[in-house]
Amino acid sequence: MEVNILLTGVGGQGILTSSMILARAAMNSGRNVITAETHGMAQRGGSVEVHVRIGDVLSPLIPYGGADYVVSLELSEVLRYAVYYGEKTKAIVNTGKIVPPSVSRGEAKYPDVEEVKDALSWLEVHFVNASEIAEKAGNVQATNVAILGSFCKVSGVFTLEELERAVKDVLPEKLHEVNLKALRMGYNAI
Repeated sequence: MEVNILLTGVGGQGILTSSMILARAAMNSGRNVITAETHGMAQRGGSVEVHVRIGDVLSPLIPYGGADYVVSLELSEVLRYAVYYGEKTKAIVNTGKIVPPSVSRGEAKYPDVEEVKDALSWLEVHFVNASEIAEKAGNVQATNVAILGSFCKVSGVFTLEELERAVKDVLPEKLHEVNLKALRMGYNAI
């Protein structure tokens, strides 16, 4: 079974950590996994994409139209990578926003949730405020793990227990409690 997961967002949201959690969950369950990341100006809040491919795959990059799942940590970033979406793609999108400077200066317009829904109306899309969930769990920096909980519920690629174990394997022990709480809350938000 081959599964292609595209993670999107902006630098600083923990997308690379999210890919490590998914990769660890795949390895722990005995599945082959390959990841590839593109994060150019990520340190300055630029766009980040990570391809996570599980199964008998040879290339680290998801082919155009080949994403089974898109997990977007930032509302507008889900629109940037539409070339990877196929008719069976399912998306899990954080409604939390990180407004770029061009919007703050009035040079560009930021899409609202309804505009994003309209643009992706041909896909199965699940919107969740993972940022708010993480804040309620105790730390907004757990947004990436909260949305992985929602991904878990939508996709069935991993059990919640498999992701909990991967979170414990990847993150330092001092971060386990808040992230496990965020994971479960994200799972229950769908």
